[in-house]
Amino acid sequence: MSTTAPGLVGAYDHRVVVLSIIIAIAASFAALDLAGRVSANPGRDRPVWLLGAAFAQGVGIWSMHYTGVLTFKLPVPVWYDWPTALAAFTIAFAQAFLAFMVVSRPRMPPVRTAIAALLMGTAIAGLHYTAMASMRLAGECHYSTPLVALSVAFAIAFSWLWLRLTFTFRLGVAALQRVGGALAMGAALCVMHYTAMSAARFTASSNVPDLSHAVRISFLGVVAIAATALTVLSIAVSICAVNRIKQHREALRATTEQLRALAKNASLTREQEAARIGRELHDELGSALTGLKWDVESIANALAQPVDEHTAARLREQLGATLKVVDSIIGAVRRIASELRPRILDDLGVVEAIEWQAQQFEARTGIACHCNCSVEGVELSKETSTAIFRIFQEALTNVLRHSGATEVNVSISVEANVFILRVRDNGRGITDDEKSADDAMGLLGMRERAALIGATVDIIGSLGEGTEVTVRLPLGRQGPTKDVTT
Repeated sequence: MSTTAPGLVGAYDHRVVVLSIIIAIAASFAALDLAGRVSANPGRDRPVWLLGAAFAQGVGIWSMHYTGVLTFKLPVPVWYDWPTALAAFTIAFAQAFLAFMVVSRPRMPPVRTAIAALLMGTAIAGLHYTAMASMRLAGECHYSTPLVALSVAFAIAFSWLWLRLTFTFRLGVAALQRVGGALAMGAALCVMHYTAMSAARFTASSNVPDLSHAVRISFLGVVAIAATALTVLSIAVSICAVNRIKQHREALRATTEQLRALAKNASLTREQEAARIGRELHDELGSALTGLKWDVESIANALAQPVDEHTAARLREQLGATLKVVDSIIGAVRRIASELRPRILDDLGVVEAIEWQAQQFEARTGIACHCNCSVEGVELSKETSTAIFRIFQEALTNVLRHSGATEVNVSISVEANVFILRVRDNGRGITDDEKSADDAMGLLGMRERAALIGATVDIIGSLGEGTEVTVRLPLGRQGPTKDVTT
């Protein structure tokens, strides 16, 4: 494989070509790992990961291009200006920093992707031609405009592919997919680079090159550049692996602590509920039944003797009061039974039960509760309905206890065969720390109930803008793995 130009004929060193391809694939593989770690380390650690990832990726891209430039051998001595080479690395670092900034965000809309790809592609093309500008030789370099334009187009296309694959794979995929993505990205980078190389034509010149800051690079130097780049990339991947293991351990520890706290809270809640029911039975039903017993005994004693008209009137009045006591006892029993498990949930289903609970919540708290639950034909199992209803109850409880809201909007819909329940309030909002706090038993309980029926719970909110709880249940996969009827 060779390139011929008027006056000077160059040739590629295939050994160095192989090195450049290896570096391109290694840099692409490392990028997939680094993007995941940048996304997984928010907060104060994010700038450190951004800078570290940009440095490692910058070294990889810069080394690939310089190794690619060094593959081309001319029949005249060639030196390389190190300040220009440093400028090329600065460009590589800047485009890598931009890339990781984009792919580490929660969403990447098409417009943002296109703009970032344009900026990145221009930077990568600038990196290549800056690297070419660092060459010092007794000759001149001329470029083919169509091939330069084609190389820039390839650079933009490579950048778009890099952004899409890195954003898609950042949260982890199978090893085979990761390797395939790295191969595709590496191949695209090599196509761009060698297209740009083919745009160059060299002619002999009598001009003496400026060698004040220039160095010669031998084949051993090329190997050293490649080895340094591969070492930096290997270290970056190793740090990613260590960080991933550390986060998994921390997540496991946090999950274990949360489950212990949840079990403790469930036991405490059960005892508190039992104590509450006991008090109501004793204080309300007990006293009412005792009074009823006295009234019945009094009536029975009165009826044991002849009854005159005055006594009969008094007994009728006493019987009326007794019936009122019976009615109050029946009402109390129904109320307690409804609090334990609403009959409407079993009789009419979860949608009607949620509407009823919203009405009860508004009547009890004074917080306006608007329902948009106009869905039909939704059939959920008893266990699934119970879980959805309890999650809704917990969401309302959190609104009452923590939000300071004056209004709650509840909606139920079915989209793409997914049952969706949304509860949004206009309260103070919720922070990320509050969502992940170990003592957030209500939120943890909601997630656990959802997990048991194959659903998910998303909680979104920011200070001063309210909180939205969204429950999503795929209708084709509903079904509990444990008892969730309580």
